[in-house]
Amino acid sequence: MTYRFGTRYLLSVEYKSLLLPAFVAFMHCAPAWAGNGINLIGFGTESVGMGGADIAVARDTTALNTNPAGLTQLRSAAFDSYISNAFALDVAHADRFGNDRKVDNDVISIGGGGYARPLGASGLVAGFGFFAQGGAGNVYKDLHTPFGGTDEVSGLFGIVRLMPGIAWRVNDQLSIGASAAITHAMAKQRVFAGLSATGTSPSQNFFGTIVKDLQATELGGRFGVQYAVTPALTLAAVYAPKTELPLKKGYADVNMTALGLGIVRYEDARLTGLALPQEIGVGTAWKASPGTLISFELTWLDWSGALKAQTLRLAAPKTAGAPGVVEQTARLDWKDQYVFALGMAQDVNDRLTLYGGLNYGRRPARAETTSPLLSAAGEKHITGGFRLNVAPGWLFSAAVEYLFKQTVTYDNPQLPFGPGAQERNNYVAVHAMLSRRW
Repeated sequence: MTYRFGTRYLLSVEYKSLLLPAFVAFMHCAPAWAGNGINLIGFGTESVGMGGADIAVARDTTALNTNPAGLTQLRSAAFDSYISNAFALDVAHADRFGNDRKVDNDVISIGGGGYARPLGASGLVAGFGFFAQGGAGNVYKDLHTPFGGTDEVSGLFGIVRLMPGIAWRVNDQLSIGASAAITHAMAKQRVFAGLSATGTSPSQNFFGTIVKDLQATELGGRFGVQYAVTPALTLAAVYAPKTELPLKKGYADVNMTALGLGIVRYEDARLTGLALPQEIGVGTAWKASPGTLISFELTWLDWSGALKAQTLRLAAPKTAGAPGVVEQTARLDWKDQYVFALGMAQDVNDRLTLYGGLNYGRRPARAETTSPLLSAAGEKHITGGFRLNVAPGWLFSAAVEYLFKQTVTYDNPQLPFGPGAQERNNYVAVHAMLSRRW
């Protein structure tokens, strides 16, 4: 029998208060390090250093994940490898139960890179890359619970992409490109796993959970064009379709001790409703002088079509007497996001280039569906960096990204934190890339 929980309840114990806070609302644990929704603002040091204003610039192998048409700017074989570390300055949760805690995972590391080379004199350039599309979630090890005592709330959600691609220089002005995106998502979470309580009202019922090994692998793509109107002015555009990420193959441990069932293992855990959004971006790159490049970009991210609601379904319990199937849906109702990015690259001399950038995108998540793991995504970023030719064929570059502090105060009825809960987000990230050209 399938148990669904809405306005009518089929069990002698009210499970709605279990499922919404313990499973669904927490499971969309968007990265603590996220800039534009659950996406990073850029990929690679030049992209980040210029504030993510990259689609009209895209001239290294990270073009595979920004604007594949930019691969045609590579006139020889190229390899890029980068690593990025984000340091939490004030990423924290506060609520009426006395919590005002910063995350325990206060350093997050990701990386990526790619290889590409021209295919003879055909005007074609092919390559492949590996990119962390998102980041990692939040870990709070000792939050005060609504039922007394302390326990852990944590969630880790990551999205990585393997991206083969090809670009074609049609003529001296026009380049087009496309890349496939083999997208893999992973998630796990722990929500007050030591708690199990029932009471005289639904709000007093709670069953802690651990969900692990949720994963999805889906195919997407990215398409781009660059057009040189004049030697000094380039126009560009990109399109990426929506990529659904139905997470499957996980399991869950539910603390039903208060019902006399102990810890119930569900062998089949699935979460649907997650997706990367449809994306359309346009941009310009202007060579204001022989050594000065200014780039602007406007990107539309269709979060309203990607993150509407989530459904978690648990099945195949190993404990006799436990509900055979537990299912619940929670709303997200994200809004579309328009991201404005402005960047500059300044050649100091033949070896050194400096970068600077600004990135702004209004927070797409609604306050009333916020959680400690779906925290206050950033809105305003400032960036800077440099690229240095360290030896013939070798380049080293670095960038710094700063997210201005943002605070969201909310009352999410799907969670047990009550009115006046608060999430804060403020970090600095350091990016470094080593590049080789042959």
